[in-house]
Amino acid sequence: MPRCALVVLGLLLTGASKLVAQEPAGEDVVKMEAFNVTAYHGKIPIIDGFTGNDYEGANEVVFSFAKSFNKLLLGYHKKLVTDEIKHMQFRIKLGKDFDREMAQFTAAFGFGTFTLDESTWLRRERAIISRLIKEPFFKIKSLVAWDLDRLNKIAPNKPESKYASDIRFNPAMAKWERRITDRWDVFFFNNPNNRNSSFATDKTQGLNLDTHRGFHFIERGLPVQVPPNAFKEVSLTYPIFYSDDHTGEKEVTRLQQTFVANLHFIYDPFSWMARRDTRFRGGFSRDCLDHIKDQRIYVDDREWFDQVFSRFLSDVITIKLQGADEIYALHMLSKRLSESPRSLGLGLDLLNWNKGEKREAINKSEADARISPASPAGFRYVMIDAYQRLGEPLIDKIRTRLLAQKEARQKINGQTMLTQLIAELSGLPYSEFAQRAKATQEAHLARHKIERPIPPPPTTHSPSKD
Repeated sequence: MPRCALVVLGLLLTGASKLVAQEPAGEDVVKMEAFNVTAYHGKIPIIDGFTGNDYEGANEVVFSFAKSFNKLLLGYHKKLVTDEIKHMQFRIKLGKDFDREMAQFTAAFGFGTFTLDESTWLRRERAIISRLIKEPFFKIKSLVAWDLDRLNKIAPNKPESKYASDIRFNPAMAKWERRITDRWDVFFFNNPNNRNSSFATDKTQGLNLDTHRGFHFIERGLPVQVPPNAFKEVSLTYPIFYSDDHTGEKEVTRLQQTFVANLHFIYDPFSWMARRDTRFRGGFSRDCLDHIKDQRIYVDDREWFDQVFSRFLSDVITIKLQGADEIYALHMLSKRLSESPRSLGLGLDLLNWNKGEKREAINKSEADARISPASPAGFRYVMIDAYQRLGEPLIDKIRTRLLAQKEARQKINGQTMLTQLIAELSGLPYSEFAQRAKATQEAHLARHKIERPIPPPPTTHSPSKD
């Protein structure tokens, strides 16, 4: 079980995850409203997986886990809200800092005023937070309890039950596995007075509850103006295995830990955009590029130069505010996600367990990071390397040269200018510097390579040998 699940479980069960509004990180930051979720209360129904009726067994592990179920759900829900608000406050403050730094940069180059449009920042996240504070996305309508000893007797066959679609016997592991699949629907009218102005989308996802591998498919992304009430409630069942051979508090704790770890992957409404480790990152590269394109710069290769130069300014600010590791880590994370965009949790599992389920998705192995200095994307890292070695004199040289060309109203080749300045300041031929930069930057990226984790074996128990 991941250590994070153990820590979260302790917080949730001890009540240590009290909901506290965070100190403002700047003007117009997200602020905590009164938290008023009362959905997680009452007795959770327990269904016998074999019969589909109310559970009438006497296994104390089943009852003890069910008793803690609502407390775990509410505690996780509160933690989700507080963690996201802290994250949003941090990102908004970082955005304001970036805006200030970029404005100073561009002013020094004689460019027009740079400003970021804050009105669209985290609009979708704000809607989701508002919904979470008042009402949950997920409601688990029942626990489905499966007698593992009975399952092992009929393995690899499935029982005749409507709930059996969410379990399977894995012959390779000689173990039973569980899953959850669900669909999130979003629907609203852009104009309440116009019935033809509706927007609808959905997100389907699934998770193997024992290996923590799964899938998610988003029909289309959310618009900026999505209202909190557009998200429809997700109602599902949660299967558990129990056995007469595994009883006591240790087994209850194992079920609780697994449940919290599963919630981390399946109950993440912010994954409509991207997971927290990717959202609102990247140094506002699109805004910087648009701003540079609007300036009068005397180079004759504007398409190449604008792309490289705007990214360079963005990278310098990111290094100042967060360090170069932010660039390397985000590059490798984005690379991983682009190679397997449908994966959920620790890896892709399309969970095609039943007849008629034929989900398909790309799942490529991650290749080592390679830099080609001849391409704009590769030249970006040559510029990063040059800045790390040469510092502010590099920026001063670029500024002086561009201002001189503007004064003379004579165009130069931007790529040639940058390579010449790097050679002058480093005292090396550019080709030699570029090869050294390539090796150095590839090594930095390699430190942040995300290895595909090997999923843990299912936490269920092997069939008896009898």
